[in-house]
Amino acid sequence: MSASAFEGRTALVVGLGVSGYAAAETLLEKGAVVRVTEAGNTPEIETRAEALRAKGIEVETGGHDLNGIDCDLAIVSPGIPTSSTIIAALVDSGVEVIGEIELAYRLADCDLLAVTGTNGKTTTTALLAAMLAEGGITSMAAGNIGTPALEAIRKIPRGGAIALEVSSFQLSTITSFRPVVAVVLNVAEDHTDWHGSFDAYAADKARITENQLADDVFLPNAEDAVAWSMSKSTEASVVPFSATRSLEDGIGISAGRILWKGQEIFSAEDTALSGVAGLEDSIAAAGAALEYGVDPRSVTRAIKGFQPLAHRLEVVAELDGITFINDSKATNPHATLTAVRGLEDVVLIAGGRAKGIDLSPLKQTVPPVSAVIAMGEAAAEVERAFSPIVPVERAASMDQAVRAARSHAVRGGVVLLSPGCASLDMYANYAARGVAFTEAVKDLMTRSEED
Repeated sequence: MSASAFEGRTALVVGLGVSGYAAAETLLEKGAVVRVTEAGNTPEIETRAEALRAKGIEVETGGHDLNGIDCDLAIVSPGIPTSSTIIAALVDSGVEVIGEIELAYRLADCDLLAVTGTNGKTTTTALLAAMLAEGGITSMAAGNIGTPALEAIRKIPRGGAIALEVSSFQLSTITSFRPVVAVVLNVAEDHTDWHGSFDAYAADKARITENQLADDVFLPNAEDAVAWSMSKSTEASVVPFSATRSLEDGIGISAGRILWKGQEIFSAEDTALSGVAGLEDSIAAAGAALEYGVDPRSVTRAIKGFQPLAHRLEVVAELDGITFINDSKATNPHATLTAVRGLEDVVLIAGGRAKGIDLSPLKQTVPPVSAVIAMGEAAAEVERAFSPIVPVERAASMDQAVRAARSHAVRGGVVLLSPGCASLDMYANYAARGVAFTEAVKDLMTRSEED
C-alpha cells in the first residue's frame, strides 16, 4: 500500500505506548486524520499525549469512548487483547483493525527479516542486524527489540533491510505482513493469560509465515516440534537450523563447526554467547543472514565481534570460583530450561509473576540445578516444583536471594538468575530485575573483599 493511500483517511490509534506514539506520528506524516485513545493516564502516557496534541492530534487518555470509534482504520498497540471491549467494538463496526508491524509492512520500502520465538528472539535479532551491517547493508534492528518498526522504516531506504523482532501479540494483528526471511526459534508455553491457550499462542506465532511466497525463506528450528510443524503449511523455501546436528538442506553443527549446506561458516568457539542457547541463536541468525545474501566472511566477523545483550545469559562476575549469570530476560520456564543447558552445579534464583503458566516444568532443570532460591508471587509454586528434589530456600529481596544462592554454590559452579516468570510483581520490568541482581552481586563482592 502506498503512503498516499492514507491521505485524508481517519485513523484511530489504540494505545499510547512507544509503538502507539510512533503509529500516530507516522500516520500524521502520511496525511491521515489521526486520533488516539488510551486507557491509562500515567505521567509517561500524559507526556506522550501532550507531545501529540502539540502536533494537532486529538488524544483521549484514562479510558475509551466507544461512541468515538468512527474511523476508517484502527492501529492497535501490542499487548491489547483482541477480546478487549474497544477492539470488539471496532470489529463490530466493520473497522479494519491492524497492528504496528502490519502498518510498517504496508509503508516500508526496505526488506523485512522477521524473528520470533518464545525465547532468544532479541539476541537473534540483534545478531542478525550486526551481520547485515557487517555485510554492507543499510540496516538496523527494530520491533519488539526496542525501536518501533514504524520508526525504523523511516530510516532505512529501498535496498536496505530491517531485522525485526516480532511477538505473538504483534503477529495476532497482521493481515498481509510478509517478511522476505522468517525465523521461528522455539515455541513453548507463554502468555497463555493473554492468548487463552497454548494452541492459540502457537497459532499466532505461526502467522509469521502465512503470507510468504515461494521466493521467500522460512527458517524453523529443526529441534523444536512446534516450530518445525510450521514448515508443512508454508509456501516459502524451508531452510531448517539446528544447534545439535548437521543438516544437508540447512544450517547446523558437526564437530564444533557450523555448516551451511555443507560449507563451514564459523566455529562454535567463535561466539561469545553462552551455552547451547547462545549457539542456537548464533546459528539461526547466521542462517537468516546467509539466505538473505550476506557473504559468509561477514557473518563470521559479526559472530566474533558480537557481545551478549544485557540481562540475557550475561556473566556479571566471578567470586571464589563461582560464576554469577544474569538471565533476567527469562520470563517463562522454557527460557530457564534453555539457560541451564551446558552449565554445571547451578544454584537457580527463580520466581516472580507466573502469568498463568504452569511452573512444574522447571523441575526438568535438575540436574544441573542443585539448589533453588524462590522469590516473588510464585515462590510457593517454585518451591512445589523443586521440593523435595533439591533444597529450596525462599528470599524476600534480591540481596537476600544472592546471599542465599552464594551459600549453596560450589567452586566451579554457577549462580543463575533465570526466573522463569515475569518481573512485574516486584520490578518495573525484567531489566530492573537484572540490574537489582547485578547490584546485589557487586555488593556481595565488596563485602567479601572487606572480610
